[in-house]
Amino acid sequence: MATEAGETVALEVTITPELRREGYAREVVRLIQDARKADGLEVTDRIWLRWATADPQLAAALAEHEATISAEVLATDYGPADDAAGADGEQHTDAGLGLTFWIRRAAGPGPERGTA
Repeated sequence: MATEAGETVALEVTITPELRREGYAREVVRLIQDARKADGLEVTDRIWLRWATADPQLAAALAEHEATISAEVLATDYGPADDAAGADGEQHTDAGLGLTFWIRRAAGPGPERGTA
């Protein structure tokens, strides 16, 4: 809280679980965009994306914000990893966040996720 010239401003700085999950989603988008660039993908390339994490909060964020993340990174295929997750994709790991993900250029342009 701060007061100056008769005006008082108070900020609520509590990080709710919802806000934390949104922050995770934004960080994941940044990591994927950096990986796309490092892998030499074009800005308009659609991608296939799989992810894995042992952190239940991060997994919840990735599931809850699937549509947003997919749209931001142009993922036509998005989801948690299965046993063969990295077979066709480039693996990227962020130890600080506890996330491993695999991306590759999608087979064709295809429709964006969530559109008809």
